[in-house]
Amino acid sequence: MTSIDRQLKSAEPLIAGARPGSGWLAAGLVLAVWSAILISFRSHVAMVLEAWETLPSHAHGYVVLLIVGYLLWNKRPQLQGLACRPSWKGLAALALAGLLAMLGEMVSVAAVVQFSIVFMLFCAVWAVAGDRVARVTLGPLSFLLFAVPFGVEALPVLMNSTADATVLALRYTGVPVFQEGRNFVIPSGQWSVIEACGGIRYLLTSVFIGAVFAYLTYTHLYKRALFMVWAVVMPLVANWVRAYVIVMVAHLTNNEWGLGMSHLTLGWVIFGLAIFASFAVGARWRDPLPVLPPPQPQGPSSPMAVVVAASVLAAAIPFAWHGMAAAMEGQGDSRAPLLRLDVLTSLEQDTSATNGIRPEFQGARAVHQATYRYKGEPVDVYVAYYRNQRQGAELVSVFNRLEPSHDWNWSISSHVSRNSPTVPEVRLEGYVKGDRHAAVYHFYWVNGTTTTSDAGSKVLEMISRLRGRGDDAAAITITAYSTDNLEAARLKTEAFAAEHLAGVLADLSRTAEAGR
Repeated sequence: MTSIDRQLKSAEPLIAGARPGSGWLAAGLVLAVWSAILISFRSHVAMVLEAWETLPSHAHGYVVLLIVGYLLWNKRPQLQGLACRPSWKGLAALALAGLLAMLGEMVSVAAVVQFSIVFMLFCAVWAVAGDRVARVTLGPLSFLLFAVPFGVEALPVLMNSTADATVLALRYTGVPVFQEGRNFVIPSGQWSVIEACGGIRYLLTSVFIGAVFAYLTYTHLYKRALFMVWAVVMPLVANWVRAYVIVMVAHLTNNEWGLGMSHLTLGWVIFGLAIFASFAVGARWRDPLPVLPPPQPQGPSSPMAVVVAASVLAAAIPFAWHGMAAAMEGQGDSRAPLLRLDVLTSLEQDTSATNGIRPEFQGARAVHQATYRYKGEPVDVYVAYYRNQRQGAELVSVFNRLEPSHDWNWSISSHVSRNSPTVPEVRLEGYVKGDRHAAVYHFYWVNGTTTTSDAGSKVLEMISRLRGRGDDAAAITITAYSTDNLEAARLKTEAFAAEHLAGVLADLSRTAEAGR
């Protein structure tokens, strides 16, 4: 691929009015402000680096840095003679990005903080070097967004779509199949779509590579947008084809092929062919290199004192916001909450029950986990109570699991709307193990308000903290079982929730009030 920026090398190296060496001074000051941003939010920077090392879906993080460096280097002819003129608009944008990072820290949303760091890096260039430098560097620096480890939240949706597409293709080609959620059975064996089969790695890799290809190949915005749409659609379809081909190969060879290493090899071969075909077709509509007008003379750079003052102010902004977030986090009650569910004391506990759904929420300050006998049947109640949340000990986290053992196979997920004044909206998760079905009611409680949304719980937590009411919150799960089907188990869960859930919520409110 040929960069559309290479033709810039013939541009005039210096623009009238720019002081010699002012470019290097601006670059040094920008790097100093970048260092201040990265140091002030160093814990989140460390999380990004850890994600690059441990998550296969984000192993391209170091490549992102190389690409950004290469694109900035190619911008040298445009940057060499630009005058350094600090921008108050850039400082204001930097302050807003820092505010967003502070709010993200308050509610322990790492992705918000990490994206805000990227925005602050760009705003630092804008604030210190000025509007024209910011416009020139916007394209290369925008690729830093791909360095943020995001997208894992879409994995359940991708797994569901892969299972549905594979089953549909099998039925269309005449293979008998029985499906239950992400699990399906064909005459030659049983299959399950696990996390590695969801295609998240294909999707994120394709979007990043596609963005680089579109930036280097096209100049028209509509072409870049169309190719990016294709970069999203293509890996999804390729993953569906991959899953179908693997199952069919195993089916037709009596499970001699399509498993183990051949499973992985087939997947990457199909994805590689799809990427190659996309680039080959996309290159046919390559835009010619643009002919840029000669650089226009501009006035002199701002006085040295103004540039240094803007740099010092820009470097102080991230430290100020980070300090405010730390101060607000330290205002909460440090005492461990005394969690008492008095409404359940009249029920008989089943201490011998062990073979059930056992959620795991990390960092909870108090946990209530028990199995009760309700109308002769076991019902599991799990409450994880949080106070003074922080990264790694928060209500909503990718490390919190409803079924961490993986002994139960997930089958269905849906919302259950309010059908009584005592039962809030909940999320139903269905699991199966052998001939036993489990219906899990799950939702969040945040200082008296319930929600099933991860993002909604974070918003409620932020509002509660800003109102000075702390961040007390809890995850509640109620699980009943049946050997008949999932609906029978759900009716048992529904009956228990209708009778006891209002009392559980009242007990949680009393726990929060006692901590204020």
